[in-house]
Amino acid sequence: MRAEDLLIALKRNEAGLSKSYHRQIFEHVREAILDGRLRSGDKLPATRELAVMLTLARNTVARAYEDLLAEGYLEGRVGSGTYVSSELSQLPPSPLDSGSRQRGLQRHLVKTVPSARMVGRHVHRTVRTMRPLPFDFRPGIPDWDAFPRALWLRLIGRALRGNAAELGRYGEPGGYFPLREAIARHLAVSRSAVASAEQVVIVSGSQQALDLIARLCVHPRDSVALEDPGYPEARRVLAGSATRQLFIPVDDEGIDVRALAQRTRTHGPPRVLYVTPSHQFPTGATLSLSRRLALLDWAARRDVLIIEDDYDSEFGSPGRMIESLQGLDRAHKVIYVGTFSTVLFPPLRVGYVVLPPEMVEPFVQAKWLADRQTPTLEQLALTDFLEEGHFERHLRRMRRLVSARRDALRAALEAHLSDWIELPRPSAGMHLMIRLSAPHPGVSAPDTEKRVVAAAASQGVGIYPVGPCCHVPPKEPAFLLGYAALTEQRIQEGIGILSKQISLLYKGFGRIR
Repeated sequence: MRAEDLLIALKRNEAGLSKSYHRQIFEHVREAILDGRLRSGDKLPATRELAVMLTLARNTVARAYEDLLAEGYLEGRVGSGTYVSSELSQLPPSPLDSGSRQRGLQRHLVKTVPSARMVGRHVHRTVRTMRPLPFDFRPGIPDWDAFPRALWLRLIGRALRGNAAELGRYGEPGGYFPLREAIARHLAVSRSAVASAEQVVIVSGSQQALDLIARLCVHPRDSVALEDPGYPEARRVLAGSATRQLFIPVDDEGIDVRALAQRTRTHGPPRVLYVTPSHQFPTGATLSLSRRLALLDWAARRDVLIIEDDYDSEFGSPGRMIESLQGLDRAHKVIYVGTFSTVLFPPLRVGYVVLPPEMVEPFVQAKWLADRQTPTLEQLALTDFLEEGHFERHLRRMRRLVSARRDALRAALEAHLSDWIELPRPSAGMHLMIRLSAPHPGVSAPDTEKRVVAAAASQGVGIYPVGPCCHVPPKEPAFLLGYAALTEQRIQEGIGILSKQISLLYKGFGRIR
């Protein structure tokens, strides 16, 4: 391929430009690959040649190529050059025309009232103790002490003083439009999402988003597909709407797309598939690019909606942005769900969905019927928090803090529990999953989890079993350890206490290493 074929209309010296030149090159080449203009095995021009054509520094082009190599779009061949990856021989289909999308989505928009009996079977399992623990490794909790509370209070005060019109009436059920615009801009840069502000709808947390999607899109006779292990709260929501749940295994590359295709050939395609591709819950795996493309192709061919829950993507691997499924989707089959609760503070209860265009209006109507709107005051303050750059500054600080605490947790596990656990691989996000060796052949993994959790809690340490995340009972006891809300010192102390409790418990089974 000649450099002239990759000429890019770079946006230069524009006010408010948020994308660097290397990022623009990255996105241009990526779109050429996804649209089929560049195919598997095509050779790209040398970085020096392309840099001359674009009148840029060679390092700028080289950085774009490096990002494309890291994401799996390109591959380097020693002594030969840079080529489109050979793994991308099967790409998602081209965008469907609006009429086809409309007909396809009409099949999904089936309004239904969840069965109270089905919901009731699951709700009781969500009851949690509220007793505070001094060493609580609960996943998904940010550090409240690190949040800029004084700044937030000023933004709330400013909203109260200056937004009488907005606060004196009900707001739009779809959300405060300037906030929707700010979120669309943020997602375009941070997650490569492709969405207008009109496609963004504000909800009261990601759990409400799942509930509204289930009400709109799942009929009681339908099936839904979920990861196994997976997020138990999503399972509980979807259980209230669908007759059958298909559980698809997860490995080190995320959901097993081949197993998904095989399972659905037997039982038929589900109405929706729920996935956590960027940081799989609870294992922490990242869905590989080849699987992402295969998953999107599978969903488009079978007319299946994908719910992409990006619950803690803001704390991804340092220096690496993992693209959202929504940004790769060309058939408008992905509903993207995000939240500010795990990034800022849990009681904020402001989340958002990015919907295919044809789903926006029915979703907004369902939101209006559910609770009229998400509270306006918090939306006003959050808009200023994003638009004035406070959110990005807070994220940079939290990423450094969370990374240091992740390192501290891994060091503590290695120092205190290396004889008992399989050390987790380096990961991102806000939690780690550890697997514990069984204390005795006659003791099941779920029973071991219960005993370890109870023993740890008796000494003020909160850890959380993986068993409730699994449809198929795990062979080994496993636990989730959230670390974002604990200082490095408390992480060290908490793991030390946990180690002693595990040692005492296993001694009771006659097994000491």
